[in-house]
Amino acid sequence: MPLADYQTLTDKLVRDDTGKIAVADRDEAIARAVARYSKDRPQIKAEDAAAPGGNFLNLPAGWQADFSALRSIEYPIGDVPATLLAQESFGIYLAPTGEKIMLRDAITAGQNARINYTIRHIVSSAPADTIRADDREAVCAWSAALLLDQLAALFSGDSDSTIQADNVDHNSKSREYAARAKSLRARYFDEMGIDPKRNLAAGVVVDLDLADSQGRDRLLHPGRFR
Repeated sequence: MPLADYQTLTDKLVRDDTGKIAVADRDEAIARAVARYSKDRPQIKAEDAAAPGGNFLNLPAGWQADFSALRSIEYPIGDVPATLLAQESFGIYLAPTGEKIMLRDAITAGQNARINYTIRHIVSSAPADTIRADDREAVCAWSAALLLDQLAALFSGDSDSTIQADNVDHNSKSREYAARAKSLRARYFDEMGIDPKRNLAAGVVVDLDLADSQGRDRLLHPGRFR
């Protein structure tokens, strides 16, 4: 659907009766929501590349720096089922001339390999929309949550009024907006099937009493009992 539909749905989810949210703020929130969605469920693109010969392939033309990641490489092309290179047999290599795809096994010059990789999603007024139809409401929920966070922060820090009743009302509005933002974020995670705790660091036990590279005790963490 076109950008205008994302704008309309986001407005409905926010219900900003205060008029504090500017159009530019809403559009920025939608862009940030699309960026978030791109990380959680990136668009997959396939592109054929002719091998120059040897153990390297040039990156696909549609490769997006600082975002794209390799998903798979099919070689040779045309087998049924498809013949995919083992994941451990290829990767990104940074050369002085830039990034390339390094292969464990060389490919003959002129042979084609099919590269599957990730790219960002697009939502514009063209219209261009690469987001899955089932996920569009989730994206709007995330953009609305971002705007409600802004409203919660705005009313939480609004100290212009010296009347106690007004201050209480502002605090109440701040809590309301914060709660609605939390609810919409949870809605996004639920509809996307994402565990919101997945990015939390897990506890790790590390043995610091290891020998150094020459097999000797370290100065602050000797191997003997203390």
